[in-house]
Amino acid sequence: MTYFIACDFDGTVTERDTLFLIVERYAPQAWKAIEPRLRRREITLLEAIVEEFRHVNATLPEVLALARAEAGIREGFPEFARWARTRGHQLVIVSAGFRALIEPLLADAGVEGLEIHAGDAEFTSRGTIIRYAETNGECTERCGSCKGEIVRGLAPQGTVIVHIGDGFSDVCASREAQIVFARGNLARLLDREAVPHHSFDTFFDVMAVLARAETGSG
Repeated sequence: MTYFIACDFDGTVTERDTLFLIVERYAPQAWKAIEPRLRRREITLLEAIVEEFRHVNATLPEVLALARAEAGIREGFPEFARWARTRGHQLVIVSAGFRALIEPLLADAGVEGLEIHAGDAEFTSRGTIIRYAETNGECTERCGSCKGEIVRGLAPQGTVIVHIGDGFSDVCASREAQIVFARGNLARLLDREAVPHHSFDTFFDVMAVLARAETGSG
């Protein structure tokens, strides 16, 4: 059995969401105004991110220092990445966050060479510009780059698709997966849709479940 593993970054690989940390520090009033509208589904996640970060007046070194100090890497992720590589499974990062933060935080954790599908940001002292790759227009959720579309385009035929995530932007990818690991808002959303999923606290939990399934013992 070979896995194609699509893993979210913020709040999944990291203990705390880097986007939330940045907006909380540099644009708290924007957060307070925009988040209730997002929860009521009056605006999309993409619209919320773009609007919030328009108010973030900070440079990349400043936000990266904040992320390094406060985001944290979830226990077991470096070991999980090594396990996937050793066993011949494909592990990719699929994120509504920003490559400018993901790459250095992974490198700090000793994890390099992973394929990353994410947005990006140009941080300046006069506001932040957000960029995401175009989607094919079929997804109505508007989370940036649709993770479900990314998974459909990347997963080799015959592999078992695994998705690991924690938030609203992970729902589409979870619907594509045969095995799902969910925390936080994603777990609650999947419960509403009666989508089976495994809970997890660390990546050692994820690795244990996948290793058992790989050998047919779980």
